[in-house]
Amino acid sequence: MRAPWIALLALLPAVAAAQEPLVPAAVDPCGEDVVRLCPGVKPGEGRVVGCLRKHESELGEACRERVQAQVERARRFVQEFGQACKPDVDRWCPAIDPGQGRVLGCLGQHLPDLTGPCQAQLERLYGARDRVAAFRRACAPDVERLCSGSVGDAGDLVACLEERKAQISPECRATDFRAAAEAAVVQDLVEEMTSRERIRESLEILQGLDSVAFSRSQVLLQFDGFQSIADRANGGRLLFNPQFVFGEQGQFSLQVKVPVTALYPYAPGAPTQFGLGAVSTGVGWSFLRTGPVRHFAALALQWQTASSPPVGGPWAVVPAYAFGLGLARWVSLTTQVVWFRSFGGSGSYADVNLLYVEPIVAFNLPGRSYLALDTRLGWSFTSGTFVPIMKGVAGIFLDRQKSVSVSAWYQAALSQPAADQFFKYGFGMGLAYFFDF
Repeated sequence: MRAPWIALLALLPAVAAAQEPLVPAAVDPCGEDVVRLCPGVKPGEGRVVGCLRKHESELGEACRERVQAQVERARRFVQEFGQACKPDVDRWCPAIDPGQGRVLGCLGQHLPDLTGPCQAQLERLYGARDRVAAFRRACAPDVERLCSGSVGDAGDLVACLEERKAQISPECRATDFRAAAEAAVVQDLVEEMTSRERIRESLEILQGLDSVAFSRSQVLLQFDGFQSIADRANGGRLLFNPQFVFGEQGQFSLQVKVPVTALYPYAPGAPTQFGLGAVSTGVGWSFLRTGPVRHFAALALQWQTASSPPVGGPWAVVPAYAFGLGLARWVSLTTQVVWFRSFGGSGSYADVNLLYVEPIVAFNLPGRSYLALDTRLGWSFTSGTFVPIMKGVAGIFLDRQKSVSVSAWYQAALSQPAADQFFKYGFGMGLAYFFDF
């Protein structure tokens, strides 16, 4: 997916700014670089600027300065619009499927109710969008005569008419069609920004499902009840799970899991065992982003912080990889591969060597609610058994900023070996608070 500001670069300055006259190719600081580096690139939708960005190290000094200035202006515009209107989109248009101007249309229906900053941004966009229609009306004969082979969107048509500026009719030249074309591109940018917010929401859901995928810092309190643990006891766990996301682009995370567990044996007269479970610390790295796909790697260390197996676990190292994919506005998928390997040896704990693949599908529903299906497909190398477990989760984000979510789940072992090693079924609930530094 193209960066959201790339398509805007060829059409800046900003919507509300006074428009510059068409620049003759002879004085265009990037004219020679385009001919030399991008000879086969079709103008329009920022394709030429995107090509120049790929060859930035080869550009002339004047062209490089111009491209860098345009990049910065586009970034500022996208950031300003997002900051101004994101709360209004969350409040008035949470269930609108992005694309084809639907989010902007929804905001327009609520224009009197919008915050002042968003109203100002939207009125600028709508005013410029009106110029799109004026441009198409005024320049229709020129387009038909000079640019019949163009794709037909505003960016392509502007590029085509600029190349043939000497042949443009006075009526077309009098139209402020550069601003009109820009408005059409900005509309797509707004929709794309909204789509990215939906992907981010999905990653927040996955964070609460014990996935190594992450998007924001969090503090998660989680309660689990486990029934028929190895057919010998029932148990409970209260998990405190803070995670801190940092880095220039939020590409790193630090996670700590502190469980307090209790075990209720079936044997008559056997005492309840209660205490601190196996504490885990880990680091995560969002090392690659390609369009709607995010790739994550993580490495965790489980500490032998409990003295007995029923409420704790052995020393273990836990490497993991996951990719998160926003399939659509309402559904995302992550698949993670985790290897749980104990080490250090202990007479109290059995050796653990477990590899599992875990696909998780998350559904964003209207009203800030969500559903998720978490399937853990494990293979125990120590016992040579397949140990699958499935978990269904329902939850809701409580506020407009999606800072607090509440969820509940039910999970069950799908095979007898899984029930023998872990539990027959379990249930739980979680309270998560997401935040940014």
